[in-house]
Amino acid sequence: MIDPLDSVSAEVRRSQIRKLDCTEVCLELARALVAAKIVNQRTLLLRNHSSLPAGVAADLAKEAKNAAQADSVDAVRGHEGQAAAIYFGHFSGMFKGPLSLEFDANGRKRRPPPDPINSCLSLAYSMLTHECVAALRLARLEPSIGGFHVSRPGRPAFALDFMEPFRPLIADSVAITCFNRGELTEGHFLRTASGCSLTDAGRRSFFNALGRRMDTEVTHPVFEYRLSYRRTIVLHARMIAAWLTGDIPSLAFLTTR
Repeated sequence: MIDPLDSVSAEVRRSQIRKLDCTEVCLELARALVAAKIVNQRTLLLRNHSSLPAGVAADLAKEAKNAAQADSVDAVRGHEGQAAAIYFGHFSGMFKGPLSLEFDANGRKRRPPPDPINSCLSLAYSMLTHECVAALRLARLEPSIGGFHVSRPGRPAFALDFMEPFRPLIADSVAITCFNRGELTEGHFLRTASGCSLTDAGRRSFFNALGRRMDTEVTHPVFEYRLSYRRTIVLHARMIAAWLTGDIPSLAFLTTR
């Protein structure tokens, strides 16, 4: 057996299981994750939308505030869903060219993705899930035991929880960059009766863009030093572990302006 077992891994996982059996802990986690996600969705729209309608930013700010103050996990899910409807209702406005019209007509659809933008988003979310699973394991956390997403066999529920604030910052941003810079075009996709998927050339372009994004450095608003998105994900996984073991009192996830 070759596995770098850590001396505190048992303590961390025991704390994770005990704490995430507590409704109040799951609610605190859900509030922090979803509020940060909605704030980042709002920022992405403000930065990239060509003509964001008046009131959209205010509506998202309201949903973020409501999610942070919700009194149940189901209420947090409700505010997340309302924010997602607003966000993806205006998502196509961040893209240039005719493919944005197709996404606007389809909306966000996953299985199977019907158009190039949906296809790119699905792959981006899958790769972000992979990064979050790896970071949680480095932090000695169990990816399958979540507090916001329901745990089911074969589902990395805690990774799905953890990735929420990073969806707009990494996955959505990569999709916007790829299409707006011409790194992905109609020719990089194969359309069949079973949906729309990337060609080999399209996947190469996508992974080049994803690698650049993961290596992009940002200044952390709490710690005030620069680190890449990949290192930021690992840092936040370790912060969650420290929170679950009681070493830090509260959670705060990365948001950008």
